[in-house]
Amino acid sequence: MNDKMMQMGRSLESADRRFWVLAAALALIMAVTRLGHFGEYGGPVDASWAVFFLAGLWLRDLRLFPGFFVLAWVTDLAAFALGTPTNCYSPAYFFLIPAYGALWVAGRSVADGGYGRIALGVAASALVTFVIANVGMYFFAASPAAATPSAFIVAVSGYFPGYLLTMALYTAFGVLAEAAFGLRRRVLA
Repeated sequence: MNDKMMQMGRSLESADRRFWVLAAALALIMAVTRLGHFGEYGGPVDASWAVFFLAGLWLRDLRLFPGFFVLAWVTDLAAFALGTPTNCYSPAYFFLIPAYGALWVAGRSVADGGYGRIALGVAASALVTFVIANVGMYFFAASPAAATPSAFIVAVSGYFPGYLLTMALYTAFGVLAEAAFGLRRRVLA
């Protein structure tokens, strides 16, 4: 009986260690890629949407969400200091809390599903996130050129395919890496 309990303890320690290594890896990916949202500095395009989705998918624990959001905010402050335009930094920024929360919750909701369900979760949560973030921009940071709702929709709708593609590619890479390394989401949760 004692050997079984020790083996279970080691198994839990191993799962706990994988959990925190994965959390740190996701945080590092976000920090590195978020500095140049659109690859301005010759680096990779921002992986934040995929990171929030994958964190929900793999880590699940909503108590980690504030830490990831603060990391995004601090990284944005660093990006602004490096010259990234600050027009996104307004009261509209607070809309990113529910926008990124939608990504995390969507990842959690498809955690026990197959690849099709994950793909649907990516598409749906990307659309919800895009709408929430842009509603904030319209009401709190829109440019005078987009004074009417229809003009604003026309102005921002062209950005959605890029956001969706970027999120889908990073998420697909993460899910493929998960499969390649034999990780199991249930063990990490």
